[in-house]
Amino acid sequence: MSSTRRRLIEGAFPLERVSEDSVHEKNVRHGHISTLHIWPARRPLAASRAVILSTLLPDPGDEAGRREVVDRMAGREVEIFDDEGEIVGKYRKQGIFHWGSENEDELERFRGEIRGAFGGRAPRVLDPFAGGGAIPLEALRLGCEVEAADLNPVAWFILRCTLHYPPLVAGKRLPLPEEGSAGSSALPAGAESGAPGVEGAAATTEGSPGLWGSEENREPKAFPDHLREWGYRVLDGARRELAARYPTYADFEPVRRKGRRRAEEPKEIPYERRPLRLLEPDRAGATWAGLARLNREFDAEYLADERKPRWVEKPTVAYLWARTVECAGCRAEMPLLKTRWLCRKPGKRVLLTMTPREDGAGVEFGVEDGVAAGEGNAAARREHDRRLGAGTMSRRGATCPCCGGIATMRDLRAAGKSGRLGERMTAVVVNGQRGKEYRLPTGAEIAASRVGEEELEALYADIPLGLPTEPTPKAGMGASRAFSVDGYGFDTWRKIFTNRQLLAIGTLIRQIRQCAGRIADEYPSAWRENLAAYLSCVLSRQIGFLSAVCSWNLIAESVRNTFARFALPMVWDYAEVNPLANGSVAFAGSTDWIVRVLDRLEPMKACQKFRVRG
Repeated sequence: MSSTRRRLIEGAFPLERVSEDSVHEKNVRHGHISTLHIWPARRPLAASRAVILSTLLPDPGDEAGRREVVDRMAGREVEIFDDEGEIVGKYRKQGIFHWGSENEDELERFRGEIRGAFGGRAPRVLDPFAGGGAIPLEALRLGCEVEAADLNPVAWFILRCTLHYPPLVAGKRLPLPEEGSAGSSALPAGAESGAPGVEGAAATTEGSPGLWGSEENREPKAFPDHLREWGYRVLDGARRELAARYPTYADFEPVRRKGRRRAEEPKEIPYERRPLRLLEPDRAGATWAGLARLNREFDAEYLADERKPRWVEKPTVAYLWARTVECAGCRAEMPLLKTRWLCRKPGKRVLLTMTPREDGAGVEFGVEDGVAAGEGNAAARREHDRRLGAGTMSRRGATCPCCGGIATMRDLRAAGKSGRLGERMTAVVVNGQRGKEYRLPTGAEIAASRVGEEELEALYADIPLGLPTEPTPKAGMGASRAFSVDGYGFDTWRKIFTNRQLLAIGTLIRQIRQCAGRIADEYPSAWRENLAAYLSCVLSRQIGFLSAVCSWNLIAESVRNTFARFALPMVWDYAEVNPLANGSVAFAGSTDWIVRVLDRLEPMKACQKFRVRG
């Protein structure tokens, strides 16, 4: 196409509809490349596709032609009429920008028009600052030849995982390894909820056939299935080593089905509560066999009646912590809490209570469920919740709950730099039968969180580069104020992790390195490199949720990422995720997030030329 010919973008661009699709894309993220690896300057795929396509297509030359092309690109609103001819609604006819519902036939038609505009060949698109890879990815999707470059090594790695690796394995299938795998420590049907049938569970997980043990699953699988398999194998190996560090308890209660209407729910039989029971993990790190042993005191007829209590496993999701400092006035242990709310959403309000000890050494915590909401308008209710859930921290510093003394922010910074900041576990979040539940930590859970320096040194001795002792960004004026952890003594990356978190990260690294050796023996070179790269993405995502500057989301009841706002602010009450749990912020969930991205990228065949430079 002549460089002087007018392009479509110079005459028309569907700005409003592209903006709507970009907002939709931000809110619907499963399988999106933004979940592959964190990057602060992501570009919406819808906007990138629209700009590239509008730049490459020639201007039709008249308003009607422009409108026709724009409607094909972004879709068009179609009015819905009733029998009397009145407009009763509208819907958007499918275009090629809306995430998850792109018109593939129209997209292929646009590819042909682009080639036709450039003399039958694919145009070349150069992005010298490719970053997260949105622009080169969409250029490839439109059938262009692409050159992508970035000096940042993180961006280079993201580009490799987005553009280079998927076409190497696209459309190819290999049989899964025969070794027992992901399902080796999975719960049997009914074990997690304590439903009938758990009394017949095996007493050990050894010899379990695994996720792919059946004959029908031994046929060749696509690359995403292999990545999921190896991710779960890494998790199985880590569970064997770390299960004792993340204790699981069983509670005594009837079966309570999630989502069941209360009007249809059978009336519970009165029963006497029993103390929590610790479930000892077996050699595979699984606890369902221990749960089965507890329920052996009940026969099948008893367990068939869901109104009757039985032992129900409640796996830990996260541990909530508060940093502490000694009060200069009364010498009590002062918890540093921004808020005492554990959960605050409609229908569920849970509060952490504080009561000063009689000996004046600190406070005793408690958990209060079903906290009543305030009255009045929305502003009055917010003020009520703010006062009710006020912690010990404010802009001026921390207030001692025992004597009322004040520790200023300068005092806290001095305590942090001199190593006088402590920490205390305040609550434990578990997966109950109807969602998240909150309780106080047990002595076993507090003891399991303590990891010695010798154990860490021995673990990281065989890991390249060892413990992360590199310095954190220095705080200062302007944008550098976002890195405030340095001002409180967290001057190396190691210090923003607890010892148990470092133990979990080191164990996952070791398991991935061990799996890499087996992968090298069972796969061709392209598959080996792909698996190693995407397992690294899984690990990176897990580490993002496994630091001592992650916070607890009161509404979503989930752990926020370390870089929730691309900064390293000081977090006084932090959340420690259980990497062995089931959930989107644990290792299994991190594996599934990366697999979903590959499911979206896998259909891209190596049909166009591209090059990634760093």
